[in-house]
Amino acid sequence: MNNGILTETEAAEILETFHNSIITQDFESWLELFSEDAIFEFPYAPEGYTKRLVGIQEIRNYIYELPKLMNVHAFSNAELTITNEKIVAEYTCDGVIIETQKPYQQTYISVIHTKGGKITRFKDYWNPVVVLNAVQN
Repeated sequence: MNNGILTETEAAEILETFHNSIITQDFESWLELFSEDAIFEFPYAPEGYTKRLVGIQEIRNYIYELPKLMNVHAFSNAELTITNEKIVAEYTCDGVIIETQKPYQQTYISVIHTKGGKITRFKDYWNPVVVLNAVQN
């Protein structure tokens, strides 16, 4: 990072680690991407679903529950737009919901704020209908 300006390579590395760590369930490597006071938001989460996580401990508790809910198989290569310390990433995810064994195929737009190479805020935009269809029997 040069004077608070994130390079395309640095942004791609953040997303690659983010995605690969979820696929391999290497959550400690995933958590290392975040600052201690990071905020993770799900603006389109349906009623009854997590909408906001504040601080590394809430984020940690959330991510360690993921394998009980779904198995993520793959993410597409992200299309990135980078401005200073902000990344906008468009990508898809393929997985399976554990309880229903239904496929989970989601499209994401993530707005990621960074400072000093760490994620400080992650806003994850996804289609709630895809989630509801995948979790309902």
